[in-house]
Amino acid sequence: MSSSAPSVETRAGRGSKREKGDGGGAMHNIVAKLTRKLVWVFAGIIFAGIFFWGIVEIALQGPNPNVTFGTITGHFSFDRFLLFGGILALIPPAIMYLFDSKRRDAIDNNIPHLIRDIADAGRSGMTLTRAIEISAERDYGPLTTEIKKLIAKISFRVPLDQQSMESVAKHVQEIQYLERKRRATLRPFIGVMYISFAVFLVTVYLLISSFFKQLANTNFGGGGSSIGGVGFNFISLPLPKITAVFLYMGIIEALFAGLVGGKMASGYIRDGLKHAIMLMLICFITFVFFV
Repeated sequence: MSSSAPSVETRAGRGSKREKGDGGGAMHNIVAKLTRKLVWVFAGIIFAGIFFWGIVEIALQGPNPNVTFGTITGHFSFDRFLLFGGILALIPPAIMYLFDSKRRDAIDNNIPHLIRDIADAGRSGMTLTRAIEISAERDYGPLTTEIKKLIAKISFRVPLDQQSMESVAKHVQEIQYLERKRRATLRPFIGVMYISFAVFLVTVYLLISSFFKQLANTNFGGGGSSIGGVGFNFISLPLPKITAVFLYMGIIEALFAGLVGGKMASGYIRDGLKHAIMLMLICFITFVFFV
């Protein structure tokens, strides 16, 4: 009888730990979901703020207001206000995805250490459940939270095979090594992406400033001209429309280049949102303030 008493206390203790784990995990999930919703709400507030700011500027200055920031003046329109608001509204989700990426990397880096610690616990004859409970008391960064969630869900008692656990840890480390090597190999392509986009912007700037502006300011005459018996009628080119076409071309290229760069670098498209925002801001500032 005396030998069974500690066993009952252990089960009770483990039951209380599971209850605490359930409560902590539920609270963590609620906070995470609430935070994600607030991020998108904040993004909507940013877009709405830029939208109403644009309406006020257009009401005060007309359909093409000039907005001064410091010593430079930007040439805006209603569609440019919408574009600017859309770009800035993507910043909060990009920050959220950046933290998610860092958390995911921290978990991946600590998994081999966790598996090795569990394997070491198996040397003393511990069950898998008890080994995980002990591991939950150590610091594995964000992985510790996930371990506590796991404790609240498991109830099985199986012996640990130390050799198998060490093999799993080694296999995970090999996978992580290959992933780091892949990222290191593809990281230079991110720099190439920024350089190629800068070349695109410089080319468009020179093309608009040295070619299309001259055509827009040149009067070819309304009567047309005759070359070899064939008549040609030239009119002034609508420079604002040409500039708008190149602006949207640049924004589309920046968006897809950033997303593809994130996919290549980390394997997740959403990790490229920060690159897309950076490229789109560079493109927008170039066209609005310098072209």
